[in-house]
Amino acid sequence: MMLLAQAQQSTGNGGILAPFVIIFGWIIRAIYDGLAAMGIYNVGLCIILFTLVSKLILLPVTMKQQRSMKINQHMQPEINKITKKYRNKRDQASMMKQQEEMQKVYAKYGSSPTGGCLPTLIQFPIIMALYYVIRGVNTYIPQIARDVQFKPNLFLGMDLNSAPGFRLTPLLIIPVLSFIFQFLSAKTSMSTTQMDDSTPGAGMTKSMMYTMPLMSFVMCISLPIGIGLYWSASALFQYIQQVAFNYHYDHADMDKIIEKSREKAAKKKKKKGPSLYEKMLGMQAEQQGQQGADSNIKKSANLKSTQNIEYSGNSKGGIASKANALNKNKGGK
Repeated sequence: MMLLAQAQQSTGNGGILAPFVIIFGWIIRAIYDGLAAMGIYNVGLCIILFTLVSKLILLPVTMKQQRSMKINQHMQPEINKITKKYRNKRDQASMMKQQEEMQKVYAKYGSSPTGGCLPTLIQFPIIMALYYVIRGVNTYIPQIARDVQFKPNLFLGMDLNSAPGFRLTPLLIIPVLSFIFQFLSAKTSMSTTQMDDSTPGAGMTKSMMYTMPLMSFVMCISLPIGIGLYWSASALFQYIQQVAFNYHYDHADMDKIIEKSREKAAKKKKKKGPSLYEKMLGMQAEQQGQQGADSNIKKSANLKSTQNIEYSGNSKGGIASKANALNKNKGGK
């Protein structure tokens, strides 16, 4: 409870992330105590080990995300083919047809357009909670004040509370390492996808391979190197993970993986019903069908109205003709 109160004061409680923040606070404190028991008083090493533990905690979610990415890689050529087929067609009927064909491809591979988003959304609050812990590391490890004679806040002679700034200093090694590891991680991750220039979002994905490492570099320059160290270690472990995943899937039987994914998707659909994406497609199809029905009714009504007018005109014309003929006959008499 005391740790909870201290966390609330130092990090603003993390809002709705408070439970994650407290749990990770306990973990980093346990790691520090374990190192201290071995006579190692170093917060920098503690942050690196803490980053490793956090990656292991997120490993099941990461594995699911990687599997989804690998399946998407195999079906991407079919998606690209459909995209090219309807590239210049913007009418509603063509767009609906495109979505239907894409849905068949997703069903074929047991995947979903939003399949890779959920793991990312799950990871985001956890990553934010990790940031809160690293930012308030002195609060979550109160032993640091007691062990000050060991200078635990130094890592390779660098003060973890100092920011490199835009100046030549040994502290710049942390932002540089962050840039390198982020770039390697992004480049290795991009090797799991096959996109050409016609694929939607291809240009943005490629540009992110350079912009994300650059943003990481700038942030690590501006923030204390304790956070930069976490950022760099996280990118390094992410790169190692990505290399391992790529090796695994390059030697895996993708036919079996896709078959399992299809079976799992079928069971999920049977249990929970159509996915949100399928429901949206169904609503669009129903709306299009209703619009078509309304259009047919309108055409039918206009045709009937035209026929009534013509019939009325013909009827009047027939009566008038008969009246004129009768008058002529009387006159003739």
